[in-house]
Amino acid sequence: MRKKLLSAAAVIGVGLLLGGCSLLNPGPPRDSNGRVTQSTAISARDLKDHDCFSFNSADGSIVEQVTVMPCALSHKYIVIGQGTLTPADVSSAGSLQNAVSAACSSIFDTFKSSVKSDTRPKQEFLVFPKDDKPNADQLYSCISTDPDQLANASPSAPTTPSPTPTP
Repeated sequence: MRKKLLSAAAVIGVGLLLGGCSLLNPGPPRDSNGRVTQSTAISARDLKDHDCFSFNSADGSIVEQVTVMPCALSHKYIVIGQGTLTPADVSSAGSLQNAVSAACSSIFDTFKSSVKSDTRPKQEFLVFPKDDKPNADQLYSCISTDPDQLANASPSAPTTPSPTPTP
């Protein structure tokens, strides 16, 4: 009986430890529609569809960290779609570049046709392996510059985003 009790306590302890990661790293504050309500530095892997953000490096060359913000604030990019590519998807497309480009193509065309600004949006994407296993699925985010926002946004984005704690 005592052994079962200790085992149950251990399982609960491990569950609390693992669950604590999401409690300690809840991501940026969001409203009931999932829209970001406060500028926050996050991992680029944690971006969600429709998030507005800017890269944290001046030239955009470092993509691991971004500042996600309310879309009403000045930003450079918006996530316009997300998905997962399997190794078979990549293989049939000939390369990861071709696979993600094809996956984002119609999403970008839809976004581009909705832009009202005279400035053309520029398509880009972010790709991260789902896990550390060989031949892992690839998680991708289709992103674009946001020309309509650039013309209408408030320049009052905080210069120092709120840090997101890491577990």
